[in-house]
Amino acid sequence: MKTKLLLSLLASSAALMAADSTPDARFADRLTGDWGGARSQFADEGVDVFAYYNAIVASNVSGGIRSETNFAGDLFTGVKLDLEKLIGWTDTTFTLSGINRHGSDITPSVGSQYSVMQLVGGQTTFLYNVTLEKLFKDGDLSVKFGRMTATDDFVGSSLYSYSLNNAVNGQIRAVLFDGVMTSYPFAVWGGRVKAKTSDDSFVQVGVFQISPDMFDPSKRGLDMSIASDDGVSVFTQFDWNPELAGRPAHFFVGMNNTFLMDLPQFNTAGTTDHFTRFYAHGDYQVYREAGTTDEGLTLFATFAYTSQDKVAIIPVQSTLGANYKGLLPGRPDDRTVAFVTYGGFSDAFSNQVVAGGGSPVDYEMVFEVGHRVQLTKFAYIQPDIQFIKRPGGSGNIDDAVVLGVQFGASF
Repeated sequence: MKTKLLLSLLASSAALMAADSTPDARFADRLTGDWGGARSQFADEGVDVFAYYNAIVASNVSGGIRSETNFAGDLFTGVKLDLEKLIGWTDTTFTLSGINRHGSDITPSVGSQYSVMQLVGGQTTFLYNVTLEKLFKDGDLSVKFGRMTATDDFVGSSLYSYSLNNAVNGQIRAVLFDGVMTSYPFAVWGGRVKAKTSDDSFVQVGVFQISPDMFDPSKRGLDMSIASDDGVSVFTQFDWNPELAGRPAHFFVGMNNTFLMDLPQFNTAGTTDHFTRFYAHGDYQVYREAGTTDEGLTLFATFAYTSQDKVAIIPVQSTLGANYKGLLPGRPDDRTVAFVTYGGFSDAFSNQVVAGGGSPVDYEMVFEVGHRVQLTKFAYIQPDIQFIKRPGGSGNIDDAVVLGVQFGASF
């Protein structure tokens, strides 16, 4: 009798697990799963709820200005609405998202130009995306507009996200130093058109509002106004994603042109109302593990340049990187990463530093090595070490060593 009861309970449990496995598998990469089937039902009806949390603990253990240990975190959450399913608007998606950033940065203690904790910047709560995206021609043409930033679509690669240093994480940092590129988490009015040009290439153009106070965290993404002294940032980017010798490659080249907003020139009372920055990226899987589709070694390089060194802090920046997926046996989803970044300060900026009583600055370099352990499909942890050569560019601050760990989960 007891045996029959036990077998009956086991059979019932197996049936329940089987019944729940189909919707659960759909959200296996989320910590909270399928919410007992409710999440799948929402998705089928056109509602996709998402949340991601990432955090860094970092310590300046040698060099820099002084030793410091601190923590910073970033919660990104929101909802995507498939308006075709909800109200019949074909191939149209509405996105609403918010961000909470908290914690503090140790970069002032390091004395570097590049932040050693990429999650720092605007430590408060923001309204972020309020966007509408419409697809045309079977998805070959995409139009998006609303509250957004250029970093949502331009100057970025997923390979950058494995860096704890902000020299490259998110975007090629020199493009942002100019003060004319809109960036997460500071949303502005903007729009982007992306058109497929071949089976493995596309071109996109974005137009974004820029303003002198667009990086003011006290606005919390709620200032929807357009002021008379605001300018316009226009991004143009071409992406090519071929297979070379049977392995994937990705290349993009682009430029940012800004108009209408006066940009102060270093060490003078003058301003510039037009600015242009060029940038490029290339990556290629140089080695693939036998019998796999994506395990192996990918190398990448970036370059950013502008001739307008009177307004650009870092006219020239380049990063070299390596990303090995599945280096350790039995760990196919782990990533072993390395980055080297060079940033050259402009002569005009250096002259301004000297005029203010400082020493001349010429360059800063960042060396970084890390290993991301994919704990589950939805959680990771990444120990990391950074070496910053010539923090701040003057040579007056000792080279710094920063130990850190980044961890995160999708919910």
